Amino acid sequence: MRRMIGSLFGILLLFAALSVLWHVAMVVFDVKTYFMPMPAKTFATMLAEWPVLQKNLLQTLKEGLVGLLFSTTVAVSLATLCVSSRTLMQATMPFAIALRSVPVVAIAPLITLIAGRGFATSVIVVTIAGFFPIFVNAMRGLTATRLNALELMHVCGASKAQTFRYVRFPFALPHLFAGLRTAAPIAVLGAMLSEWLTGTAGLGFLILDAASARELELLWSAIILSMLLGIVIFWSTAEAERFVLARST
Repeated sequence: MRRMIGSLFGILLLFAALSVLWHVAMVVFDVKTYFMPMPAKTFATMLAEWPVLQKNLLQTLKEGLVGLLFSTTVAVSLATLCVSSRTLMQATMPFAIALRSVPVVAIAPLITLIAGRGFATSVIVVTIAGFFPIFVNAMRGLTATRLNALELMHVCGASKAQTFRYVRFPFALPHLFAGLRTAAPIAVLGAMLSEWLTGTAGLGFLILDAASARELELLWSAIILSMLLGIVIFWSTAEAERFVLARST
């Protein structure tokens, strides 16, 4: 709890310092307010428009978390199957690399045609965006098990499922959480990208709508919240890693 409070205090302190630098830069370089608003007015708008911001923030958060859950489930399940079958691994890796190489923005219109303009499209986009780092790290973790531990399980007559449960998965946890830490900010970006393309509610759509209406204070309020959301999800993943690894040792 003390570490969590310290981390939250550090995040707030960082944003306070950035706000001061923001204000100083606006004054020193004489930046016009029709290019970028003053931080005080931005934070005042954030308080005044909080009901709208909160609604869109929760929508983006829900899309990111559900998509991250799906990408983790699919990636870990597929990595487990690939470790069990070398043939499947050789057949799957080219498709995983190809999926990673294709820009999500290029296939998002196709996803929209299939799933429609709504929550499902955002979840699919986030799942695709977060799949590869989790899959690669899960594969690396599941194949990084110590040889003597595998030999011990074989000598004891353990089944393949027991070997995965008691040996491979515990050894893979640090690698899996490394993939989750990488995919967590990507989940927020993927959700916002889907909102930009489909016009559904969320921080991405709010940023686009505020930019078209030249409501710069609302625009920067949404940008700040999206940054905070990415930081909080990343930090929550790191805290979950500490908790799980402490329980598993």
